[in-house]
Amino acid sequence: MTQRIYECCVVLHSALVANAPKDTWNLALNSIRIVQEGGSYHVVVGGEIAPYAIYTNEPWLRGKNPNEGWIERTIEECLPIIRQIMSGALTKTEVEEWMRNNYHRKLAQHYHEHIEKKLRELERIAV
Repeated sequence: MTQRIYECCVVLHSALVANAPKDTWNLALNSIRIVQEGGSYHVVVGGEIAPYAIYTNEPWLRGKNPNEGWIERTIEECLPIIRQIMSGALTKTEVEEWMRNNYHRKLAQHYHEHIEKKLRELERIAV
């Protein structure tokens, strides 16, 4: 059971990293983590590394938060595979393949887009 819970946390962690707002990438790369406490695992977002994390998910007082609800949407997105993991319907290899085909590719795409954007910004500065 503990192994299955850990696998679910790995899936949720990967999905949250892939779906997190990435203005600076700090939130996605440094503040989403799996924590073991009291013999159980859970996923944590924010904390001292990114105390602003809560504001990326909640409604703003002024204007529309473009990221509002990203954590809830990600959890909902992960529920089908989490159910399959917990029921024992998927092997660890199948879970890893599913993550590779979904969240790892998405994260790589976001990273490449970010690098391309930074290169364009540098080109404008150099001109």
